[in-house]
Amino acid sequence: MGPDWSLLPPELLQAITEKVTSLADYIRFRAVCRPWLSACSPRPSHLPLQLPWLMLPYQYDGKGNDDSTRIFYDLSASKIHKLNLPETRGVSICGSSHGWLILQKGQVVSLLNPITHATIFLPPFTGPPSSIGLAPLDASDADYFFDNWGTDRYVINPTDYVKVNKAILTSSPLDPSCMVFVFTVSQWPLAFCKIGDERWTVIEFECNLPLQWHIWDFTYNNGFLYTINLNGPVTMYNVNDPSRTLLGGGIDLFNMHLVEGVSGDILLINNIWKKTEYTVYKLSNDGEPKRIEVMDIGQNVLFLDGGYHTFSLSSANLQLPEWGANCLCYDSVRTEKPNRQATLYNHNIKLARLDDGTVIDVTGDLGSFQVNEHWQKSLWLTPSLL
Repeated sequence: MGPDWSLLPPELLQAITEKVTSLADYIRFRAVCRPWLSACSPRPSHLPLQLPWLMLPYQYDGKGNDDSTRIFYDLSASKIHKLNLPETRGVSICGSSHGWLILQKGQVVSLLNPITHATIFLPPFTGPPSSIGLAPLDASDADYFFDNWGTDRYVINPTDYVKVNKAILTSSPLDPSCMVFVFTVSQWPLAFCKIGDERWTVIEFECNLPLQWHIWDFTYNNGFLYTINLNGPVTMYNVNDPSRTLLGGGIDLFNMHLVEGVSGDILLINNIWKKTEYTVYKLSNDGEPKRIEVMDIGQNVLFLDGGYHTFSLSSANLQLPEWGANCLCYDSVRTEKPNRQATLYNHNIKLARLDDGTVIDVTGDLGSFQVNEHWQKSLWLTPSLL
């Protein structure tokens, strides 16, 4: 009769798990038996940053009657994971950040860790928000702007249409200092809340904005909010001390998307929905503002999903496959029309090296998905138990 592995001492089990670097392997280890589960921390701090998983598109009926199985492609293991996530039935997923999905159903927004199933509800949009003002265009009309634009103009009624286009977290929502930023189609251009807040805070920007100042994309890093405007400049706002700095004015930024790059640089990635290549730029403010094509982002990898949400990870903290760093990893979409009534999107992961421009296939065809009003785009998730 063989040994009873369930009787291994807890301290030995803990020593073994500290050698495990894969989140999927750690979960499997804990699932072997009840004693192993009890001996291993549900929130291990030793696991390194994981390579992202790509959540593939899916159809949902908008009423919660659809299948709750979500399919993820694991880059590190080169395999598919199927997760049962009933929390995502009939729900729009606005993005992912720090291992959590941001969900929206009507005017209710919540956070979901798809690995642990932990859920955190955020303030509903129907609650009266507060507001802060960031950088009016000039001091002469600042008092008029903030005195006459009260929070009443930001009240959202239960029947109002609200769509979150993008949402990001500043850290894991288990961190008390975590802030959630949302970019919406509504009276709110941008708003944020802290975990535990009872209402959102709307960010008020310049008064009477012309079209070219309408926000196209945003990102956040270390107390600073960065926005890119339609045919306008990239602007850096100090959220803790309302002020702004133009990072790039007078240059064509149409169809660009923001991401924080190596050493805190602000990078731009162009929108190439109908192309097969991406170009990465860095903003320069030496003299006349301009954009410079970037050929080297060091030991970093950029990840771009189907909604053009981009983030960067340092390969120093990743166990990268043979393709290494200084590259852009993205979900490549190919469109086909099998008949007049249907349009299918075929997905596979590609890798573009920034130094020599070569593009390689990381995966084969990951599946075809029909596009309709309830089509959920692909997105990257960095799996985490924290």
